[in-house]
Parts: sequence; C-alpha cells; structure tokens
Amino acid sequence: MSILCNLKNISLNFGLKTIFKNAQLTVNVGDRIGLLGLNGKGKSTLFKILNGQIVTDHTTPPFEFHKARGEDNQRFSLFYVPQELPLEGHEGLTINDYFFVFYPDLKVMFENSLEDFEQHHGWELIQNYESYLKYFNLHDLDKVVTELSGGEQKKILLSLGLSSIANLILWDEPTNHLDIETIRLFEDELSSTQKAFMLITHDRYLLSKLTKRILHIQNGVIESFTGSYTDYLQFLEESEHSKMQLLEKLKNNLEREQAWMRQGVKARRTRSKKRVEDFNVLKDRVGTIKSEAKRNLDLTLSKSNRQTKVLASFAEMSFGYPGQKTLFDNITGEIQKGNKIGLLGNNGVGKTTLLKLILEEFSPSKGKMKTADGLQVQYFSQKRDELEVDSTPFKVLGDGSDFVELPDGSKRHVFSYFESFLFHRDDIHRPLKTFSGGEKSRLQLALNLTRVGDILIFDEPTNDLDLETIQILEEKLGAFQGAVILISHDRTFLSTVTNKIWLLEEGKLQNFEGGYEQVAPYLEAVEMEKDLKNS
Repeated sequence: MSILCNLKNISLNFGLKTIFKNAQLTVNVGDRIGLLGLNGKGKSTLFKILNGQIVTDHTTPPFEFHKARGEDNQRFSLFYVPQELPLEGHEGLTINDYFFVFYPDLKVMFENSLEDFEQHHGWELIQNYESYLKYFNLHDLDKVVTELSGGEQKKILLSLGLSSIANLILWDEPTNHLDIETIRLFEDELSSTQKAFMLITHDRYLLSKLTKRILHIQNGVIESFTGSYTDYLQFLEESEHSKMQLLEKLKNNLEREQAWMRQGVKARRTRSKKRVEDFNVLKDRVGTIKSEAKRNLDLTLSKSNRQTKVLASFAEMSFGYPGQKTLFDNITGEIQKGNKIGLLGNNGVGKTTLLKLILEEFSPSKGKMKTADGLQVQYFSQKRDELEVDSTPFKVLGDGSDFVELPDGSKRHVFSYFESFLFHRDDIHRPLKTFSGGEKSRLQLALNLTRVGDILIFDEPTNDLDLETIQILEEKLGAFQGAVILISHDRTFLSTVTNKIWLLEEGKLQNFEGGYEQVAPYLEAVEMEKDLKNS
C-alpha cells in the first residue's frame, strides 16, 4: 500500500502539559481511520499539526513530515473539516459565498483570472459543493450563514468536506448537531469514497461501519491498530484482561520483595545490590501498569425519594409560536419512574419546545401538562454557559470550598471528585480557557451530576465527550431509578440506554415502548418511502 504521508518525532507541550512525545504517524492511500483518545489528549491537535495550524516543538531528532509527491491520486493533499464553522469575520456571507472562506486562493483567482480558476478545479468544486448542499436539503443558497441553525451550519461543513478533491480528509466530530436522517446520508457518502480519511467521532456506529484502522492517542504516543472499531474493542478487552493478570503477578512479586527489603540490619548488610535494583524496577513497573489500567469515571446520578409512579403527563396537547404554524397538535404522552425516553425527530420539529413544556417554561396552546407535586427536573443543555472562561475547575466544582456536596447529602474532596472524571489533579487550578471543548463537556457533566432530580433531561449529552466517558454515562443512566429523557443522534447510545421512544414527525407524537431497537426498522422504512417518492 502506498504511503500518503509520514510524520516522525512529533513532540508538543503546552506549558507543563505534554500532548505528544516522540510520536509517529503513517497514513496510507485510501486509509479509513478512526482517531480515539480521551478529551484533551491531542486528537484535534493532531489534525491541526497535519493541517499546518500548529507547529511542533523543536527537538533532537527533529520533527519530520514527509508527503507523497506521486500522481494525482497518490499525491498528498489535505482538507480539514473542523467541528464548527469559523464565523468570526465572515458575518453576512451567504451559503454560496461561504465556499471561498475555505478556498481563499480560489477567490483571488476568481476575481483576477477565470482561466486559473478553472485550471485549479474551481468550477468543479463549486458545482459539487452546491450539489451536496441540495443533497442535505439546503436549497436556498442565498441565506446568511450566521442566521442558520447549528444543524444547517454542519451541513455546510459536510458539503465542503465531501466535495473536496484532496486525498486525505480530516473529519472532526462531523455528526454533532445532525439528525439521524442526515447522518445516514453522510454515512452513505463516506462509505463509498475512495479518499483516505481520519475521523474523530463519539458515534460508535459510525466508527464500526466506516473505519478499517484505529489510531489511539495515549501517554503522548499514537498507537495504531489494523482492523475495525469492533475488532479494536475486542483487542482492548483481551489486553485489559492480560494487563490485570500481569498486575496481579507483579503485586505478588512486589509483596515478596518488600518483605525481603524489610529484613533486619544483618540482612541489609548482605543484601544483593542487584536484587535491590530489581526491586526498585519492579516497584516502578507496578506503578506504571496501575496508572495505565482502565480508570472508572465516577458518575453518581442521584434521585429524590419520591414514590410517585407517574411523574408527568400530557393529553391532547398542542403548541405553536405566535404568528407561526402549529408545531404539534393533540399529542399525548406520559413519563413514569424508570422510563428512559429517547426523543427523536428531524431538526425543527419541536423537540426542544416539548422539553420546555415539560419544564413548564412554556404553556400549551391547548391541553394541559400535568406534573407531580414538587417535581424536580434537571435540564442539561448542549451549551456550557455556566463555565466562565476565566474560572477554574476548583471554583466551578467546589464554589471556593475544599469539598463538593453531592445530591445524596455526602461530601467529597474537590480534588478526588475532579480526578474521578479522568482529569489530572494538577489541572484543577488551570483556567478553563485552556481546556479543550471535550474537557469542558466532561467538567460540565461533573457539575451537572451534583444535582438531584426526578427527571433528568439531556440535550445531546454525548457531543464532545470521549468514548470512555460515554460508555460509563450509559451504565449510570441505565441504573438510574428516576426518569431520563434524551435528545441524541448517537444510535448506539440510544440503543443502550432507552426503553421508550417518542418520535415527533408531521406535528404528531408516536410512542414506541421498546426503545430505539424497536423504532429503527420504522425509521428505515420511512427513509425508503421518501426515496421511492423522490425517484
């Protein structure tokens, strides 16, 4: 297989924080790579190194970046699709004009030499860009980009990435803010591409279906595994089992050697120098393996002691904003203790509005929302509004105190609580403006889970979270005895957690009692029906 690019001696430090230490990376022509790692450990940073936005540290031996220079389909060329559209300085641009934000050189050619513009594939790129926009149901290309929803802005990024003629496409969380229908369309396009791509995503379904190689960033190095994401999970499970067996063996050896080291003065005089050295090596090795062993994220979801079975209900409820068409009409639903409800529907159908009705922030146009007396509802949005950039985790979690008060009435030292969310204690006084988006999401989760509730409502809880955090959140939500409502596009997350689905479409609410696995065939049939109508 031909090598597209090869990076050697990647080292990068931000202050006292090491991101990469003599890491290596090779990307081959046609590679389909999933990039994994805890938030803040370098995934997006690696993309920016590849894209030339971040310069690595000067080291000996020096950093090397070798790029293939063969024929068109073998020559290194790269296109980076960030998590969010860069909007600063581009206010007022339409969807059409926004194309040139990612192609400033082509804009100069377009304004000065149409011949050069054509030779550099300008018309081809614009045509493909517009074609993908329509494929994702964006037809009015004169709309101002800053006035679009998050999902619509994401569709522009998908269209830019899919229309690129580069040989390596970097996708940073491409499915955030998208509905499941759009994710399926994106999946279909990416599954048929011949280009190499690297994918940062928390969507395990997407990883399992599309990737053939896994890169995992940990301890400053980039580990490579050939195989699907499912194969990699099996490898990790086997590796973890072997690691724990080795740890047990080393522990036994260490205990035996510690007993020998504690012998009296006479024994110390005759003690073998090599055995003392071996003891210190063994001690270091045990410490290393312990630190590498899988750490559990301590998510404690606390409920009130309410005995009421039905927490909230609504019947024949309608709602519409003044001067606009009715969002939904005569819908009926009930929330009971133990319900894990997935709220599905395309962007704009009223999912967030329904949540605000449950929160009693809005009143129905018709019908009534009934809630149990003294009902406690916690709503956790996608935004991290509570995290002030100049604050620190110590101030956020402890509010200036050394202890965090948990919903069950217990207290925990702020350092211990912070570390239980996979942070290093040295970061507790670090300003939040230096944290990655994923680290801020994990910190927001830590703050959210200090609050008690009968109903917990999560709006896209997996956005920006790493897979380790998501998997443990799944376990805790599954064990939570109150009710949970989830808006999520993460199909694996929905399949694991939900036991009930509310589907909002065409102004109606359909109830599926079996969770996401029951609704999935229905959604597939709806898509097939749309395809038949459009054919």
